[in-house]
Amino acid sequence: MTALCLDSSIVCTLLLQEPGWQAVHRVILRDDVDGILPGPALTESITVVRRKGNTSTPKHLYEALTALGLAVEHPTDTDLIRAAELIEISIDNPGPPSPRSDQDATLSLGDALILAVTERLGCMVLTRDTYWKWMVDQGLLGVRVAVP
Repeated sequence: MTALCLDSSIVCTLLLQEPGWQAVHRVILRDDVDGILPGPALTESITVVRRKGNTSTPKHLYEALTALGLAVEHPTDTDLIRAAELIEISIDNPGPPSPRSDQDATLSLGDALILAVTERLGCMVLTRDTYWKWMVDQGLLGVRVAVP
């Protein structure tokens, strides 16, 4: 069984049925994949999709995600400390700006928490955030990152 953490960007793609959502759906439904939803990704996903017009209640969105077999993994105290370290690493090593911004890329609190949970679990994370892959390529993150 392969554990796979999902970033909120991927969860939003799925919930909003944005381009590529079917591929995400196929991956998380595979028998050999254990889909993991870090707690901060759950919170951010619910907030973003509702802001973008989804009228489902937060509880209904949670139930829809867990019905797909996604397991919510909450940050531990150690994850909270690691997230602070990752934010500092990010500030010291900003990446190239994303196509949607002219500012250097850094990790948000949510990003750092998701990455800390993923690091602890030792699994891959699926994200649309290219900065995470850049950090891995620079040797700054100890996780495997997949960007569709």
